[in-house]
Amino acid sequence: MSHFGLMLLYALLLGAFLATLWRRERREQLRLFLQVFVSLIGGSILLGWLMYLFPSGPPAPLP
Repeated sequence: MSHFGLMLLYALLLGAFLATLWRRERREQLRLFLQVFVSLIGGSILLGWLMYLFPSGPPAPLP
């Protein structure tokens, strides 16, 4: 499984766990699940793009 697939699985399981743990009403559970899921996926994609802008390797040689 790819890193993105594992990240989706993690976000799905964590969102479901927190929603059932912290909310009683089905509608509130769904809302919290979506908030957690979208926050985890969106935040990780945003962080990935930010890391892409600043490579960690040695600087390129000047021509």
